[in-house]
Amino acid sequence: MPLLVPSDELQAAFAEMQQPRSEYQLWHFVVGQHDTDQQRYRQCLTEMQVLCYTLRTVKLEIQKGEIQVARLRATRDAVDELDAQIKEVGMEQTRLVMIGAERELEALNKIWLSFETHYTHEQIEDDQRQYWHERLNRQARLEAMGNGNIGWAQLDALNQIGELDAIEESVNQHQLVGTSFSQGLA
Repeated sequence: MPLLVPSDELQAAFAEMQQPRSEYQLWHFVVGQHDTDQQRYRQCLTEMQVLCYTLRTVKLEIQKGEIQVARLRATRDAVDELDAQIKEVGMEQTRLVMIGAERELEALNKIWLSFETHYTHEQIEDDQRQYWHERLNRQARLEAMGNGNIGWAQLDALNQIGELDAIEESVNQHQLVGTSFSQGLA
């Protein structure tokens, strides 16, 4: 017979594993994917903002669901009872997901507190030229190292910020991965 209702032990195990992205992932691949502190700070706050508002909304949805379950049960109708049970299963699953979201928010809060500077919007905007310079150049180097080519989209982005000539000169000087810039265009 299939396990339809998880035991307390299994329910506790479900709760224990909740957190979609580990603290390591958040540090290195979500916040840490960016090339400047200002952009890392911005990403951290953006992630926190989404989680904060999502958690607040979901908690209100659960409260609403509990009221709906009580109303359904008050009718003493068999179909309404099943609807109440279905709603309870959904709320149970939502509570598990909330555990993970709260853990992520806690991890992101640690990251946010670790920033020596809490940047303003103006400071983040002032950093944009440097950020895009570093990011696009890093991506171009990685493309050249990975497959010997720098894709046209990457080249176009570099051109848009006035960096294409510098990349062409750098690639031709260093002959990255044994491929000249012109060969990388093929």
